[in-house]
This record gives sequence, structure tokens and C-alpha cells, in this order.
Amino acid sequence: MNSQDSIYRSNEKVRLLTDVSQRIASILNVDELMVQVVQLIQKAFEYYHVGIGLIEEDEVVYRVGSGKLWDSPDFQFKPGRLKVGEEGITGWVASTGEVALVKNVNLDERYVLMIGSQTQSELTVPILIKGKLVGVLDVQSDQLDDFNESDVEVMMALASQTGIAIENARLYEKARKIAAFDERQRLARDLHDSVSQSLYGVTLYAEVAGQLLASGQIEKASQNLDELKELAIDAMAEMRLLIYELRPSVFAEDGLVAAIQARLDAVEGRVGLKTCFNVEGNISLESRIEEVLYRITQEALNNILKHARASEANVHLIQDEKWITLEVTDDGIGFDPDQPTDSGCVGLSSMRERAQEIGADLEIYSQEGLGTRIMVRRLISHEDYEFDPGVYC
Repeated sequence: MNSQDSIYRSNEKVRLLTDVSQRIASILNVDELMVQVVQLIQKAFEYYHVGIGLIEEDEVVYRVGSGKLWDSPDFQFKPGRLKVGEEGITGWVASTGEVALVKNVNLDERYVLMIGSQTQSELTVPILIKGKLVGVLDVQSDQLDDFNESDVEVMMALASQTGIAIENARLYEKARKIAAFDERQRLARDLHDSVSQSLYGVTLYAEVAGQLLASGQIEKASQNLDELKELAIDAMAEMRLLIYELRPSVFAEDGLVAAIQARLDAVEGRVGLKTCFNVEGNISLESRIEEVLYRITQEALNNILKHARASEANVHLIQDEKWITLEVTDDGIGFDPDQPTDSGCVGLSSMRERAQEIGADLEIYSQEGLGTRIMVRRLISHEDYEFDPGVYC
């Protein structure tokens, strides 16, 4: 290979490295991430075999691979396990944290021959997360002496990017589990504070009504039963709201607009609250932003049901070339935002925190007796915009 060919090959590897790094940066599931990494590297560099082994206790465990070797029906090493420091070239790398560049595996005593393998040369590099050795990136060739120092540099860079991506995916999963736990805790508190208290009240009203009937006080018993009925209706509305929140949301499958409409139909529509959902523009946002806007809408609607004593609620969603705007309004009793009552301020701090997560501004307009308007605005950037209004009342 002449010097020009060598320079071209090095430049091509750098270009492919950049492309692979960009593709894996946004993957937030560890298993999917590793599959994508080995497939992208194998396709980009046309290696005979690419595999990732993660260290589990005292073994390097291979669960993903790509290439002719991995796909061969004769290959009997899927998934494979090698003792750290005792078996194989990858076991040695997992033990020492050093790079292994083997020009001829047949002459290396560390190499473990695998049935169906045509491997002749191998390059294995460590994967580190915050300085801790967590696995190895292993590439193999069916040609002798097929790797050089430029391959080492590229694979080291890819191993570093893979380590960062794995850590990000693990942190995301951890945060998701914490958020799910916090949400379950909140629902449990709501269940105790609202529904269980309402049901306890129903029990007391029923007991008193029975005593009144037994003593012949029919009129008072009737009044007591009317109050029991109202309390039971309130408890039913609370329970329906909590059940809806526990169910898998259509948000993940159908997006923000469908999720809001489903919520209005499933909860507000069934408790007799008149609603109007107005959409302006083609709502197309990152899933993270859509999720936050949905949660704010959900919290605002919850407050309307629990505290506003409203007969009507409106949701207005607008996206233009620069802004995404969400408005939730009601014709309820309102409150003084500067001096919120215990009921009026429920969930407001949570909504503000959610808005801050995506860099949005949240404003609350309310006055006693004149209802409440909550508005969220966030600056966006979309070159292509298609105006497609819709009104759902």
C-alpha cells in the first residue's frame, strides 16, 4: 500500500468514525445500543467479525456480534463467556485494560479457537466508563496482519464513544425508573388522600342513614343519602382519573395530540365536564418536549377536576415557525396566584419544574370567580412548517 492509499484509508476511517459516533449518541437502551454499535462498525469497516463483551463478575460475556463469523450457522460461540485473565485474548484485555493487536492468532497462546471461525488476525480494545473497565470491543479479520495502528486509534475512539453511550443509556434507564417510582408514590398518596377518604365518608353516611331510617327519621335519612350519592360520585371521578393515569398512555404510540384527546375523552368527558380541544399547526416536536407538555396538560386538568368547580375546560395547542404554545383554561372559581390556597396551588410547582426541564416559560393567570388560564411557551426552530388547523369540541 503506497502513502496516498494509506492517507486515503486513514481519512476514510476518520469519516466513518464520526458517522458511527453520531449514530450511537442518541440510543438510550443498552441492549439496542450494543447491537447498533457492532452492526454499524461491521458495515462501515467491513470487518469479518465485530463483537462487544461486557464484564459480568469474573467473565467477559458476548451477547451481541455482527459479521460473517457471528452469522455463520457453524459458529458455536453465541453468546460466549471467557474467564477474565484466564481465557482468550479478550479475557486478557479485560484483565489488563491494555490493547491487544494480534497479527496472527494462530501464533498467540492466548487465542481460543472457536468452531466455525476463520479468524486470522484480531484487535481487541478495552471499554472504559469513568476509568472503570466494563468490557471489550473486539474486531477480527479472516486475513493475516489485517490491522495496524490507525485501526487501533479508530477502535479506541469507538470504544470510548461506546462507553459514554452505555453510561448515558444506563443513567437514562435509572432516571426513568426513579421517575416511574416517584409517579407510583404520587398516585398512592392521591389514592389515600382522596379516594380512600371519600370511601370512608361514604361508609359513615351509610351508617348514619341506616340509624336514621331505623329511628323513623325518613326526611333526614333521605338528605343523608343525597349527600352520600354526591360523595360517591366524587369518589368515582377520582378513581377514574387515577385508573387512567395507571393505564399505558396512547402518548408513546400516537403522540401528543392523540394523547390529550384520549385523556379528555376518558376522564373529563365521562364526568360531565364540557371540553374543547383546539389544535393549530402541524404538531411535530421531540418526544421529550411532547411528553413534558402532556404531563403539564394532565396536571392542569387534574387541578380543574379536583379544585376548580368548573363546568368547562379548554385546551389550546399551537405550533408555528418559532413557538410551541400550550394553553389550558377553565371557567372555575379561580384563585389568587400571589396568595395561593392549599387547593389552588396543587401541582403548580410541579408544572413549573417540568416547563423548566425543556426551557419553556409557564405563566398562570387566575382571579377568584373568573377561572384560570395556564400558558406554556417554548421557542423552537423548524424550517418547514405546514399549517393544518383543527378543532375538536
